[in-house]
Amino acid sequence: MDSGKVISLVVYPEHVSAEALVQGSSKRYDRFSYRADSGASRDGAGGTKATGTQPVDLDAFDWDVLPALMRKADQVLGVDQPTSRYLVVRAPSSVFDEGQSMSVYLSDAYGSGYLKADPKGKVIATYRQDK
Repeated sequence: MDSGKVISLVVYPEHVSAEALVQGSSKRYDRFSYRADSGASRDGAGGTKATGTQPVDLDAFDWDVLPALMRKADQVLGVDQPTSRYLVVRAPSSVFDEGQSMSVYLSDAYGSGYLKADPKGKVIATYRQDK
C-alpha cells in the first residue's frame, strides 16, 4: 500500500484485507490482501470512498493493546467457544458522526458479539452475543 491510509482494514488469523487510498488521491482506493502462505497482493481498484468517510492513518492506533482487547472480548462477549475471531478497523464518518475505531469480533454457529475501542484501546461499546 502506497499511502499508509486506509478506508477499511480487516484482520483474520489467516489473512488481512484492506482498502487503501491511492497515493496522491483523497478519494480513490485500491484493495489489498495478505496471506501468510502467498504474501501481499494488490487485488485491484476498489473505487472511490463514500461521502463523509475519512481515511484512517494506521500509525494513530496503539497496536500493543490488541492482546488485552482480545482477552476482554473472550471475557465479556458471551461467545463460549468462538469459531472465528477478527479485528476490524473503521474509518471515521462525518455522516454517522463516528470517530475512527477498532472492533474485536467473536462468533460461533449461533451468532457473534463484538467490542468497539478507540485507537488507544479504550473500550467504548460492547455488543454481546444474543442468547
